[in-house]
Amino acid sequence: MGIIGIKLSECAFTASIAKIVRRYRDISISEVKRIVLSNDYLISCDYIDAVGITKILNLRHDLESKGVSSVIYEHDSVTSVEFLLNSLASYEETAKQIETDMNNEALAAERK
Repeated sequence: MGIIGIKLSECAFTASIAKIVRRYRDISISEVKRIVLSNDYLISCDYIDAVGITKILNLRHDLESKGVSSVIYEHDSVTSVEFLLNSLASYEETAKQIETDMNNEALAAERK
């Protein structure tokens, strides 16, 4: 599976960044610093992990609210917030369709 992840635009560590990242990950300040200075993903998740994608979007929002620029990646290529929002909408639509199909199958089985 592919990976969705978020990195900072610049490899500059601040306490403010550590505080924000630690809302989303239970790691030490020194580990946040290592991640930032190594230009690693602050958070990453599988391509189809709706909860993980939501965390990435929320982290990005929190960083931007403090004036910290970030970049979101999909399969190691820069992607957009719109792409992730569309992915989440697609996952939700698929989940609803699966639930509808399962309910229809269950009703059909009851009728037999």
